[in-house]
Amino acid sequence: MRKILFIIIISLLIYSRFAGLNWGLPYPMHPDERNMANAIQGLNCEILNSKFQIPNFRECGNPHFFAYGQLSLYVAYLIVQVYHFIVGKVGLPIATEEAIMSLRLISAIASIINVFVLVNVIELLIPNIKYQKSKIHIKNQKFFILNCHFAFYILIFAFSPYFIQFSHFGTTEALLMLFYSLIIYYSLQLFNILKWRTIVFLSLFSGLSIATKVSAIIFIAVPTISIISNVKSQRSKPHLKSIKLTIFSLLRYILRIVFYMFLFLLLTAFFTILFSPHNLISFREFVESMNYESAVALGEARVFYTRQFEYALPILFQAVKIFPYVLGWPQYILAILGLFLLSWRKKEINLLRLAFLIYFIPNAFFYAKWTRFMTPILPIMSIFAVLFTVALYRYIDTKRTKFKAQSLKLFIFVHNLTFCILIFTLIVPGIAYLSIYQSPDVRFATSKWIYENISKDSYILYETANVVDVPLQNSYLVARSTSSPPRGESAGQAIPTYHGVSFNYYDIDSNVLLREEFNRHLAKADYIFIPSRRVFANHTCYEQRGSSLHNLYKDDPQLAKCRFLKEKYPLLNDYYQKLFSGELGFKKVAEFSSYPKISLFGKTLIEFPDEEAEETWTVFDHPVIRIYKRV
Repeated sequence: MRKILFIIIISLLIYSRFAGLNWGLPYPMHPDERNMANAIQGLNCEILNSKFQIPNFRECGNPHFFAYGQLSLYVAYLIVQVYHFIVGKVGLPIATEEAIMSLRLISAIASIINVFVLVNVIELLIPNIKYQKSKIHIKNQKFFILNCHFAFYILIFAFSPYFIQFSHFGTTEALLMLFYSLIIYYSLQLFNILKWRTIVFLSLFSGLSIATKVSAIIFIAVPTISIISNVKSQRSKPHLKSIKLTIFSLLRYILRIVFYMFLFLLLTAFFTILFSPHNLISFREFVESMNYESAVALGEARVFYTRQFEYALPILFQAVKIFPYVLGWPQYILAILGLFLLSWRKKEINLLRLAFLIYFIPNAFFYAKWTRFMTPILPIMSIFAVLFTVALYRYIDTKRTKFKAQSLKLFIFVHNLTFCILIFTLIVPGIAYLSIYQSPDVRFATSKWIYENISKDSYILYETANVVDVPLQNSYLVARSTSSPPRGESAGQAIPTYHGVSFNYYDIDSNVLLREEFNRHLAKADYIFIPSRRVFANHTCYEQRGSSLHNLYKDDPQLAKCRFLKEKYPLLNDYYQKLFSGELGFKKVAEFSSYPKISLFGKTLIEFPDEEAEETWTVFDHPVIRIYKRV
């Protein structure tokens, strides 16, 4: 029975990572995926001397893309080459779809491995939670631990919304989460005994982290604390307590720290350069890219895709706009309780807190507060949620001594049933989130409706700066499969091409010529498409009735932000107010969404509208699309 349970849970874990992994394809819906795919397609190794096959090392493997390191690009490139070898396509160019799928495959596999790492981290920590006094025990510990007790925790990690989303994104977040989890795991092992092998592993995973993304250099703070703490604890062994502290012993202590830290940093630098060599070889390109990326993150360079962060309050923004959606409210609440209420006397738990705060505090105060900036610490929050659940379970379990024999069975039954209900509550948001990838992409459904309901001679005005614009041509084939041809065409007709423009709404208030051009297009428009919340939610204070953003600014304590938006973008505010109210002469005829939900027999049982989350949580894989028609 136990084996069957594990098989079911592991199958669910794998399914949660791979279901709908090809979402959105053949269209590159995620801009980072598109950029990374382009870099993979551009990888080559120019030969300077054909006779001796001498490569041009400066250009060999240069992605000319340094927003991220080369590790994930090289691994994805290798995966595609292996695939080409298997199917007999050796030497052929890499297709965009192949590059994206290889990146997503890396994310899915990294996410699965991370679950088992987290289970082992919990195994190290559970003896140290508040209601268990036994000491940490690592001897003869197997790395992959599977027992019935932890099957529930695997289930929690399997259905954490953030794990599901980032395992479906061919970006670096899943890898960074894995490496940070591994760094924490081996840092905890240092509290037992300092081993060379552990130092090497810490260096390896720290180097891999930085080779994935340079900003991960902050990860090394955790092993640094562990190394210093371990050296200090060895200096304080019982046989040394009676020895008076001398200059010699102090110097010996300092030299030990310097030696181990030098070894750790040296190996970390080695692995970083080994797996991301062009950060050094193409140093000028790397620095230029880092200067731009840091300027955007710090708000020194204001770009259109960071306008949602105007007047965003550090820490509060993450607490309201990120954590409730990426964790789900039940897991979020338990994580906060665990962070503050678990024992403050155990150094292992405190190291976990430090690992959270070391990363969270500086990133929370960046101007750009994207969800992806928080991903490395999300598994830590899940660990705190699990640890607090275990502590709560054990605390209540200690109350069984107060019950008599006839009442004890009922107590145990109610206690275990409550625990199972709690576990189910924790995984419901993740089960719901998986529905996004179990259904056709919302842009496909929108495109199908457009082809079926909008005639080809219609003039359409829609917002630019989306990776792809609707309608998508492959959805036309779906529309054609219906009982009647799309509106305004006959059977056998070619794919209709609509008149219209993908217009730059972002600069209407600052560019007079653009404003005049916009008015001309607006006068001709039969339909207006709003492909996501990126413009109206970030530039206006207008409450759009009947949507999840209806109360976005109602009773908003940040009135300064509202005044700022109205003063800086008066034309956009006026435009959207008139559009949404009908004063502009347009009526909303369709709205398409793919909110996380649980359905049964085609009926939605529960739905989690999340358009109010930090926008990158929704706009890439499940934006809300609105269509307005002139009346």
